[in-house]
Amino acid sequence: MAVNREGLFICVLLSITAAASSLKTLDTRKQLNDTGFGRPPPRHGYVLLVWYVQNCVDNNMVALCDPTTGAYGFHYFGNKAKGGSLLPELDEHDGYTYYSLGNLNTHRYKQAQDLPYEVRRYYDKHDQVSNMDRLLVKYFVNKKRIEEIYVSAHYESSKTYLIGSSLVSELRSKPLDIIPIYHKTIVHSKNHNN
Repeated sequence: MAVNREGLFICVLLSITAAASSLKTLDTRKQLNDTGFGRPPPRHGYVLLVWYVQNCVDNNMVALCDPTTGAYGFHYFGNKAKGGSLLPELDEHDGYTYYSLGNLNTHRYKQAQDLPYEVRRYYDKHDQVSNMDRLLVKYFVNKKRIEEIYVSAHYESSKTYLIGSSLVSELRSKPLDIIPIYHKTIVHSKNHNN
C-alpha cells in the first residue's frame, strides 16, 4: 500500500512540475512581441499588460490595484483549464491566490468599465477575439504583493506565458507608444486584408 501512495505522490508532483515548467518565461519585449500575444486589434492583451505594469504595481511589485476588491474587473481565478491546471498549483493556506483581469464584459464584471479606453477600445460583445486575452496574477494577500504575472489567450496552456521580472521592468521603465503600435498594427492588418 505504501508503494501506491508513493507512486501517487510522485505522479502528483510530476504533474505540478510539468505545469510549471511548460510555461515559457518572457524576459524581453521582443519575446513578448514574437508570441503575438494581445495583438492585432481587436485583441487587447498587450495594451492591458502595459497599462497594468505601469499603473497597478509599484517598483516592489506591491499591488496598487487590489485584486481582492474586484478593481478593474479582477476576479478569482480557480486555475482550471482544459486538461488540468493552467498555472502551478498553489497552497492557498500560504496566502497565495490567483486572480484574472481582462474580461471586458461589464455585465459580468462591472468594474471592467473602469479600465482605460485604450484597453476597451476594440471590444465588441459579438467578437470573441476582442475579449480573449487575460492577465493572471499570483497575489500574496498578507503583503499585498504581486508575486508573478502571467498572460494568457483565454486560458489556453500553449498560449500562456510567465512575464519575467526583466520584462516587467522594461515595460515599466519606458513610456511605451501603445497607441502608435496599435495604429501601425491596424494599418498593417487593413493593408493585408485588401
